[in-house]
Amino acid sequence: MTEDSRPPGAATAVFNGPDTAEAARVTLRAMLAHVPAPVVGDAVQLMDELVTDATRDGASFRALRLGLAAHPPRLRIDVERDEPDEPRITAMSPERVEGRFLLEELASTWWSHTLGSISVTRAELALPLPR
Repeated sequence: MTEDSRPPGAATAVFNGPDTAEAARVTLRAMLAHVPAPVVGDAVQLMDELVTDATRDGASFRALRLGLAAHPPRLRIDVERDEPDEPRITAMSPERVEGRFLLEELASTWWSHTLGSISVTRAELALPLPR
């Protein structure tokens, strides 16, 4: 898709490396400047949880992609992580259980997939129609 064929209001931002959380929050808030504050708060909370989850169980954060689409209006958050060579089988900690509930509550849709040593989790948040 070329720049000219993107729906109006579409935007994408990509972050790599472990110290991107604050820059990602600032960018996400700017991307959602047209959205009511409570929805922005939900989006930031959802993104923070996905980035935090990317470092659990011995994994390491790889990349974060934020995508804003206009038709239908939605935010897409993709987080990639490198899985450890030796997977850790651990019980669901209270933080992980809480994070899963948060994901279920805030995301319109979500999925997670692992291929080889890389896992991707995608969450989408429906945004209110512009007035």
